Amino acid sequence: MTEELEVLCKAFIDARALIGDVGGVRRKDTVAGVYDAVTDIDVAVERKVIGAIRSAFPDDAIIAEESSPDAIAKGRTWALDPIDGTVNMTRGIPLYGMQGVFMRGGAPEASAILLPESDELFTASCEGAFLNDDPIHVAEPRPLKECILTTGDFSRRSQDYRRMQALLLSECRDCVARFKMFGAACVDFAYLACGRTDIHVRFVNKIWDFMPGLYLAEKAGAVYDRDLLDETGILILCSSEEVLDEALNEILPRISPSSSRR
Repeated sequence: MTEELEVLCKAFIDARALIGDVGGVRRKDTVAGVYDAVTDIDVAVERKVIGAIRSAFPDDAIIAEESSPDAIAKGRTWALDPIDGTVNMTRGIPLYGMQGVFMRGGAPEASAILLPESDELFTASCEGAFLNDDPIHVAEPRPLKECILTTGDFSRRSQDYRRMQALLLSECRDCVARFKMFGAACVDFAYLACGRTDIHVRFVNKIWDFMPGLYLAEKAGAVYDRDLLDETGILILCSSEEVLDEALNEILPRISPSSSRR
């Protein structure tokens, strides 16, 4: 385990003690005008994790959702989401977690996701992907119609993404076995990385939302169309090339005809 990953994991484990009765729930403005929330726990966890990183690496840049969302990535950079799935946490739904990634020159080198309620720590580095120190891998290929697909909550930042997500649910309901909407990116990516689901469709925006989990999933063997992501912001992450081929042929044309590639 790299020094950066050790620091991140210890910071998350230490900050876990701050999670308790949810207080200070405040409405958080969004570009799309839909509800989001931030709590005193989000702020306290972020402060704790940033403090640990600053202590070990004082000169590194840090992009964090609550305190420095507009910071610029440069050289050694961390991207953090102190509590991903805050609304779930405020309602007692156990699908939330902490996630973060360390990058060098824009390329991820280490990431961690801690799901406190299930006591699961997912990590990724050049050594691979792990769950509580045990190696993990994505699911074996299966036909698209037997796949479990997850997707994030409706975008809080883009009406175009909200429309595409509505199409995903309405037009692709018979393409896969089941849809799941967990309400937390950390859960979406972690579950795909360890083989619990097969496909994750996300319309990406902020780096802390997707980079920790995307790096984890890649290290566990997941695949996606990088050009599609770079050009459109559409991430179709799959457990295998076989599943990805079917998804790009069956799902992508239904949600974004102009982006169809294969």
